[in-house]
Amino acid sequence: MSITERTCTFHEEIPAIAVCTECGGDICGECHGMDPQGLAVCRECRGEFRPSGIPWEMASPGPTAIGFGKTLVGALRAPRSFFMRMEPTNNWGPAAVFGVLCVALGSLFSTIWQKAFSPEYSDLILRYTEEFGTSAVMAEFAIFAMIPFGAVLLYFLHTGLFFFALRMFGVEKATWSLVARIAGYSLSAYLLLLFPPLGEFSLGHFLMVIWLFNLEVSAVRWFFQIGFWKSMGVVLLPFTLFLFAVA
Repeated sequence: MSITERTCTFHEEIPAIAVCTECGGDICGECHGMDPQGLAVCRECRGEFRPSGIPWEMASPGPTAIGFGKTLVGALRAPRSFFMRMEPTNNWGPAAVFGVLCVALGSLFSTIWQKAFSPEYSDLILRYTEEFGTSAVMAEFAIFAMIPFGAVLLYFLHTGLFFFALRMFGVEKATWSLVARIAGYSLSAYLLLLFPPLGEFSLGHFLMVIWLFNLEVSAVRWFFQIGFWKSMGVVLLPFTLFLFAVA
């Protein structure tokens, strides 16, 4: 009997599309998953490869400096393995706080590097003092004070566009809570803005964009089991819409 004539072990009315490499069971599209090597596994066997917990969300170390550091290193070092550790939950608050912190810290260092190396920073301060009739000190204070508010806005805007893109591509399993958690931890890439520019080349921004793509593509492929090109389209769309939104 060919694979197209078989039915899923877990859903007898649905045709199978693959065979689990662990238990040998026939699996449909809904049950199809991958192990860390990318081999087909069923939903039951897939759980065996998922280490439990993200440090930031666990009771220990939890939302502490240690938990933040461990979560950051895990996300940046091995995106696929990191997202495999995410337990299913509708509580997206911790991930949102983590993402906002990453964006705020990254934006802070980006602003510091602009002040230290970019001649445009002085022009920006001058323009603000003229437009708002304030001193240079107050203008600079306002720039730094707005960083946390900008981080919150960016998180929700990016998450909303990400969620919209997934639904636009027909990914019905994409819930707001899951997308918000993926976005929050993917924004750990903003910490790469700690790298100072190399001359006129903005090294931190380059690394941030590349790794944010890597994180979100890894997450989309793992959680929603969609192909590489479709996952690239899902991730590219929010970036494109975001650029139009802020233009």
